Amino acid sequence: MPFSSIRPVDASTTRKYGGTGLGLAISRQLVEIMGGAIGLESEVGKGSEFWFTVRFTKQPIDAVRQASALADLQNVRVLIVDDNATNRDILNIRMTSWNMRVYEASEGPEAIEALYKALDERDPFRIAVIDMQMPGMDGESLGLAIKSDRRLAHTRMLILTSMAVPGDAKRFAKIGFDAYLTKPVRVMELKTALSHMIADRDSKVPESLIITTRHVVREIRNIFAECKARILLAEDNLTNQQVALGILKRLGLQADSVFDGKQAIDALKAIHYDLVLMDIQMPEMDGLEATRQIRDSQSVILNHEIPIIAMTAHAMIGDREKCLKAGMNGYITKPIRPLILVEELEKFLLKADVDAGRMNGIDTNRSEILDKDGVEIFSSRIFDRTALLERLMRDKDLTETIIAGFLEDMPKQMAALKAYVKNSQAVKAGAQAHKIKGAAGNVTGMALREIAYLMEKAGKAGDKKEMDKLMPEIEKQFALLKVAMEKGI
Repeated sequence: MPFSSIRPVDASTTRKYGGTGLGLAISRQLVEIMGGAIGLESEVGKGSEFWFTVRFTKQPIDAVRQASALADLQNVRVLIVDDNATNRDILNIRMTSWNMRVYEASEGPEAIEALYKALDERDPFRIAVIDMQMPGMDGESLGLAIKSDRRLAHTRMLILTSMAVPGDAKRFAKIGFDAYLTKPVRVMELKTALSHMIADRDSKVPESLIITTRHVVREIRNIFAECKARILLAEDNLTNQQVALGILKRLGLQADSVFDGKQAIDALKAIHYDLVLMDIQMPEMDGLEATRQIRDSQSVILNHEIPIIAMTAHAMIGDREKCLKAGMNGYITKPIRPLILVEELEKFLLKADVDAGRMNGIDTNRSEILDKDGVEIFSSRIFDRTALLERLMRDKDLTETIIAGFLEDMPKQMAALKAYVKNSQAVKAGAQAHKIKGAAGNVTGMALREIAYLMEKAGKAGDKKEMDKLMPEIEKQFALLKVAMEKGI
């Protein structure tokens, strides 16, 4: 049965009930992608029976148990404990959107008081989400205090830390924490951890600590040193390129870099690479077109099946489909986070069957929190040196090298942007702002990144008046970032 979109015999049926058979056509495509078949048996007056066949890989027992253990977060009462008001606000927004009942505390003693009060009101908190780095009573001490009191010991606890070190997981589990996440926390990681934490104890959830991020920063250094893989990085932004190359080096990988899709094609004609990290937006030839040429069996690429992981500054609806259609295997957002990059690389570099991840390498659950325009929700901090250091796996020398390279390159980028704005070249100004946005995000210059994004939008819209208005602001934010970097703030 072909299952193409249909045209009913009685056209009035369509007007009454709607429908074009598109669902069947999509079902056929999905089944065929998975190597199966689909069909139906129908008899007038009796009805129709639809069938399909698909081969699935048997999942490990633990994976099946974990998947079945997810619980609904509706009406669950949760206590957020963090001395940073912005962090509390972000967590509150996320959890409230899942219909959880949220209460905030800014310090340990206040949290304990809230827990006792909730017991007295016979409406106890089922979960406490606790920041590790707090003045006075830190997260570890608060966890110990909660578990030492029998009245509070039933409270499930999740610890958040931005300073992950080896042994953390074992230590927190011993204290009694049920889950452990490293900052910055991604939406689906948090939701999955919370769901597992409140799952019924009879559902056979593994009793070990829930860590949805599989590696801590220090533990992933040189993780790929034994695989001897060679990576090609295609990225037109110098700062982004330096950051990516630095991370890959710390992971134990050898990488070469090029500045656009055309150069990537030329490199793949001459050298046998094991994987490509491909930026989507590049001059000369973008990542999608480069991928299409790589997959073209008529081209002279040495390996048409080489795994290609897309890199993009923002995850928008439709990006996944575009990447898959072009022939890409995976998808990560920028700024690059080492933990996410490791999980994506493992699919292709630590497994013999590279093609296994071809059609399902993209994980939409990893996309960041986006507003309606596709911009990540960031705080207005000018520069977060600690976050940058964490992103670069606490390599201080690499961090300083990245900062120095950024400060050397960015004045040229700003000058080019100013020239485009002055000459009313909106499209070029927007493209230049995009480059600045990516570089600023990679070095945690979020205030500059946000203004650059607005400039990019104005350029795409051809709004010369808005670009003129934003130019002084973007120069101001770069100046503030430069000072913060140079003074070591």
